[in-house]
Amino acid sequence: MKNTFYLLNMDVSGIKSIQENVHLSFYKKTVDKGFDSEKYRVKAIYGENGAGKSALVTAVKIFQDLILDDNYLNDSKTQIFLDEIVNKVTQNFYFDCEFLFCSNNTSRVYHYSVSIGKRENGIYEIQSEHLKVKNGNYANSRYNMVFEIENGELAFLDCSDNEREWIERKTMNLLSSHSFIGLYLINFEVDNIIKDSVSATLFINILACSTLAMVIKVYIAEEDQHELYFLRKKIRGNALDKQKMIDELLGYEDSINIFSSVNESHVDKKSFEEYKERINQLTRFIKIFKSDLVSIDIDAKENGGEYICDLNLNYGGYVINKEFESTGIKKLIRLFDCFVAASRGRIVFVDEMDSNLNDVYLCKLIEYFMYYGKGQLCFTTHNLDPMTVLKENKNSIDFLSSDNHLVSWTSRGNASPDNCYKNGMIEDSPFNIDATDFVGIFGEYREL
Repeated sequence: MKNTFYLLNMDVSGIKSIQENVHLSFYKKTVDKGFDSEKYRVKAIYGENGAGKSALVTAVKIFQDLILDDNYLNDSKTQIFLDEIVNKVTQNFYFDCEFLFCSNNTSRVYHYSVSIGKRENGIYEIQSEHLKVKNGNYANSRYNMVFEIENGELAFLDCSDNEREWIERKTMNLLSSHSFIGLYLINFEVDNIIKDSVSATLFINILACSTLAMVIKVYIAEEDQHELYFLRKKIRGNALDKQKMIDELLGYEDSINIFSSVNESHVDKKSFEEYKERINQLTRFIKIFKSDLVSIDIDAKENGGEYICDLNLNYGGYVINKEFESTGIKKLIRLFDCFVAASRGRIVFVDEMDSNLNDVYLCKLIEYFMYYGKGQLCFTTHNLDPMTVLKENKNSIDFLSSDNHLVSWTSRGNASPDNCYKNGMIEDSPFNIDATDFVGIFGEYREL
């Protein structure tokens, strides 16, 4: 069995308008040696404005940053961000997920959860964190705890007494402000792992969760990243954007160490040839939509050990910088790295994938990932056209209401999901409105 990471489900609460728990399921309830994700690769999340669709994608980004950035909660920018985005009633953010890791003939299912709450002094910290694992080949197998953190203390750790003592020293007074996973991987000692099979098992289990965070790619619309807002509120100091990556990932590195982004302006000289290959791939992609495109040229300026790069689209008769392209083409360029990642086995979340994209293009892209993609693609959207494609798959259409109630589409005879949605026939989705409802707002104009 080829190495595979697959997100089975996730639970989110306490973020933006999401007060109660929302459960997203990406696969059927039973996981065993017959696991097959072919019909479960794509999911669209629909919902009225303000229902919390973007909040679900943001929650995944928080999980990812918490695991990979060892300074995440200590960064004042993060604290400002959490103070704005964590639900004001609960003041507690909760993220929980189950995921499958398959390697050769071995399958493991992991259950990770983290809770972040606000202290009396206004600082957000980790209140609890745990990781469990079970055999993924058998549906009835039970979870075994890997580690459990409660209120900044190590409540349980599946390891030898000697290693526990060492880990307690390394993590003392840090478990409220750092993920245990990140702390362990920063401090682990290779010699101990080689000598102790128990330590090796613990390392593999923790590394699996860290690798999941690396496999995930999140796209959040620029207007939702609040950069200008933080710039105004930040009093002093520079935001630190530091992420610790693990180079060797149990043979999985080839599928996740994909060149970062065609949208990067700073490219290391050692990666420049790979960057050029990716731009050639981007050119072939954009040509599908703009057949008169000749090339995408890289304007590279040397800057020490890197190049500062800009992209110009060459149409033969004229050349235009990518920033002055149409909004649709710019969106395709911005999403290109996400599409590459999803095609090669990664887990991708895209917020508002339909914005500025032609309906036909959007549906054809979704069809590709349904039939040919190797990873998972989950996106929020308001466009109803993809429903006609997605209804052929399973667990592919979810409706989120403003009261945090999520309904998954199931076949209803000859009824189509788009018609049911438009006509208010989806539970808690009140779209049964009429044009006359606006008369009381805007009035009625009749020419005399």
